[in-house]
Amino acid sequence: MSSPLADVAPAFGGAASTTDAPPLVLHWVFGHLRKRGSFEDYLVAAGRMARQRGLAMHIVARSEIDPRVRGDLADSGVTVDCVPDADLNALGFFIRTVRRLRPTLVHCHFGSPSTALALAAKALGVKRFVFTDHGSRTVLEEGAAPRKTGDRVRHLRRRLLARFIDLYLPVSGFVGAQVRREVGAPPPKVQRLFNGIDLARFQPVDDETERDYLRRAKFGLKPGQRCVLYVGQLTEAKGVDDLLAIQDEVLRRHPDVAWVWVGDGALAEEVLQRTSARALYLGLRSDVDALLPAADLIVAPSRWHEAFCLTVAEAAACGVPAVATTVGGVPEVVADGETGLLVPPGDRAALLAAIDRLLGDEPRRRAMAGAARDRAEAAFSLAAMVQATFNHYGALGVPARPSSRKET
Repeated sequence: MSSPLADVAPAFGGAASTTDAPPLVLHWVFGHLRKRGSFEDYLVAAGRMARQRGLAMHIVARSEIDPRVRGDLADSGVTVDCVPDADLNALGFFIRTVRRLRPTLVHCHFGSPSTALALAAKALGVKRFVFTDHGSRTVLEEGAAPRKTGDRVRHLRRRLLARFIDLYLPVSGFVGAQVRREVGAPPPKVQRLFNGIDLARFQPVDDETERDYLRRAKFGLKPGQRCVLYVGQLTEAKGVDDLLAIQDEVLRRHPDVAWVWVGDGALAEEVLQRTSARALYLGLRSDVDALLPAADLIVAPSRWHEAFCLTVAEAAACGVPAVATTVGGVPEVVADGETGLLVPPGDRAALLAAIDRLLGDEPRRRAMAGAARDRAEAAFSLAAMVQATFNHYGALGVPARPSSRKET
């Protein structure tokens, strides 16, 4: 049996597309599309813009996909392959896919395997390779080479393979700084691109009567009851155990407040065991855009180095201030004291105090709510993110053939 790399050799020198086929952008997503969130919105919007520019777009992602996401992608002219993890992570499958589709540009999302794929893509004649680094870090690289032999080999390998990546698009300045340290990429090759939010889908509900109705409709709360919301993975890395430790005290101090959990993960059973009439668990949801405007406050006490914290940005678009931790790119999303409050990771006393402070000061919470929406409009627009993506494609020489078809 030949190795996957043996299949690359015949393609050296380029595998040009047929002249009548539009240039193809291949998005290789090391993740699932099983809910409708802002990343899925990005792919749908990118599909629309690709069609406007006369480009084709294809996505390869993990096997689970929300039917509505698949339908919206199809409506945007995007073709999709949802494959098992074994295929998604296999170099041989990537090679076969590239040889079949012959993309002009490969755009990878998530996952360090992207560097290995870049070499294969270039050997197969792909002109440009882009990597959007959404990755949170458990360990930060400080610039010095690792001491252990195995770590040094991986470090050197990644730096060598990174030469085949034409452009890094980290989702925060924090991630960009890590990329420059980890692979030695020069600054012009690393361009920050904040995650984008569909500001038409994630909108605040300013009328208090309407918000009260929304809280009752979505969470079953009583009239006048307020809501603290958590959305995300239910894991210790996300600080869920810290929230569980203070949940009852928050509810004791604020009898008009309910606590709502949304997500799944290793601590789901423990969250479920702590539910009550005022502590609700909704599981994994695809309608987060409808849930966020009903919240008075979102909490995100992550302990690991978050790349961006997309849920907090979505909440900001809905006019919901955050209590979050000073990790990774989160301080680029939450302006401390303006759109929310930041506390040290793992500091339960500070976490409790910050939540207590905002729930106890409604004028300040409302001012932060307005500032959060303003911040989202200024920095986290989906339209701006998609436009910037295609501007980068153009700068890399990806041809555009403007379509005569008008989008509705």
